[in-house]
Amino acid sequence: MKKILLGMLLLCTAFSFAGRINITNETGDYRFFFVHISPSSSDSWGSDELGSGEVISPGESRKFHVDNGTFDIKIIDEDEDEYIFWNVYVSGSLDLNVSLDNLGEQNWGTASPNSTSNSSAPVSIINELGDWTIWYVYANSSDSDSWGEDRLGSDLLSPGEELTFYVDANDYYDFKVEDEDGDTYTLRDVWIDEDGVYWNVSLDNMD
Repeated sequence: MKKILLGMLLLCTAFSFAGRINITNETGDYRFFFVHISPSSSDSWGSDELGSGEVISPGESRKFHVDNGTFDIKIIDEDEDEYIFWNVYVSGSLDLNVSLDNLGEQNWGTASPNSTSNSSAPVSIINELGDWTIWYVYANSSDSDSWGEDRLGSDLLSPGEELTFYVDANDYYDFKVEDEDGDTYTLRDVWIDEDGVYWNVSLDNMD
C-alpha cells in the first residue's frame, strides 16, 4: 500500500500537460473530499489535488491535468471510504465516472501493485462490424468476477477504427464489446504475452 506522503507528481510545468483526467461523482449522496493522482511508478500518493476546502459533490465533475502516462488514483469521500484505481493509462482525455460500485480497489491494467512482472502488453480492438459503432469495450483478467470500467470512456469506436490499451503481460484475459444496438461480442480465456493481441471484432463474434 502506498504511504500517504507529500511528493512531487511527474509534471514539469503547466505547459507540458498532455493528458486530462475528468472525474465525475456518480455516488448519488457522497461528496469527494480528497483526490490523489500519482504516477504508478511512485511509492507516494502525493498531495490532495482538490486543495483545501474543495469538494466534488454528487453529479459534479472536476478536470485534472497530467502528462500522458500510467497513474494510480485514490478518491476519499465524506465517510472516509476509498475508491482506488491502479494503473490507469492516460493518453489524451480520460473520463472516470466514480460510483458506489467502485468502492475498494480496481486494477485497470498495465501492472498490478503486487505484481512481480514489469512487462505490459498492448491490446488492440478493431471495429470490423460494418455499419455498427462500438459503444463499450471491457477487458479484465479471467480470474476477475467483474468486467471493470469501460475502456472507451466517453469515446466511441466507429467502423474501421482501432482502440489500443495496455494490460499486464503473461495472464489470461476476457474481452467484451457492446455495439450501438446492445449486441455483445465476447472472447474468454485469451492468453496475453508481451506481444499483446489484436481482436478484429466482426459479426461472426456476436454472442
